[in-house]
Amino acid sequence: MKDDLSARLRLGDTAALEEAMDRYASYAAKIIAACLNQTLPAEDMEEALADVFISLWNSRERLEGAVKPYLAAIARNAARQKLRQHRPMEALPEDRDLADEAPLPEQQAETAEQAAALRNAIEAMPPEDRDLFIRVYYLGQTVEEVSAVTGQNPSTLRVRLHRGRKKLGQLLSERGVCCE
Repeated sequence: MKDDLSARLRLGDTAALEEAMDRYASYAAKIIAACLNQTLPAEDMEEALADVFISLWNSRERLEGAVKPYLAAIARNAARQKLRQHRPMEALPEDRDLADEAPLPEQQAETAEQAAALRNAIEAMPPEDRDLFIRVYYLGQTVEEVSAVTGQNPSTLRVRLHRGRKKLGQLLSERGVCCE
């Protein structure tokens, strides 16, 4: 016996739509779930499933052949449409201060002074220590990377960095720049 579900849908038989829903709802839901890959809440997946059968009903005149493959295409498209509509919003923390966080002019001037003092203090260091500081703190190289380039022992470089930081702290304190 040939399945006449497609023909009954084309004729506008609402009982045929109910039968299609009973028969293919889980099939369409699996397609939607596979397309969405659990990226949307269950409510959105249910809404997409409802959209599938609404779309099936609205386009029933164009239905040719079996309902199942036609429904699969509608389900994939409905899932993709849901993904396009979904724009996740990150919740703002409740304790977030919405005030302008840009530094005030006097803070900018103070920061510029501190940066200049730090540059001058680094320039006053012996060339070997200055090179080490620039590589580690400005270029972001690790002690091991510097060791590979210079051929020095990593432990020696760490000790030199420690002593250099202490010396920089002293120089900056002497020049009136606070160090924490």
